[in-house]
Amino acid sequence: MSGGLVRSVFQPIVDLDSGRVVAYEALARGPRGSELERPDHLFAAARAQGLLAELDAACREAAFRGALEQQLLAPLTLFVNVEPEVLDSAPLDDLLAIAAGAPGDLRVVVEITERALAHRPAEL
Repeated sequence: MSGGLVRSVFQPIVDLDSGRVVAYEALARGPRGSELERPDHLFAAARAQGLLAELDAACREAAFRGALEQQLLAPLTLFVNVEPEVLDSAPLDDLLAIAAGAPGDLRVVVEITERALAHRPAEL
């Protein structure tokens, strides 16, 4: 879907006691310099076009690709977001398979984003 236009930036997660970076959260960004570079605009456009599941998958792909390129490997952990609205097309077993099948020494935690959680809280 993205043709490489979706990319990830990585926010460090720091151990407060030691100050060491222990993980990174992959944050999606659209094409540089466009309105869609902002994730709120990117996800709103995907929702409006019925392409949220495809965007969500492209974001995971970009996160894995970027983490490998930047050598964010074990013992570091990579947090990858999943939109709650795509859980119908990406059930829990599929999400666990994504984390288990991450390339190389990439340790992955799949995180359900806070957007739209109130619409389907029982599924968590």
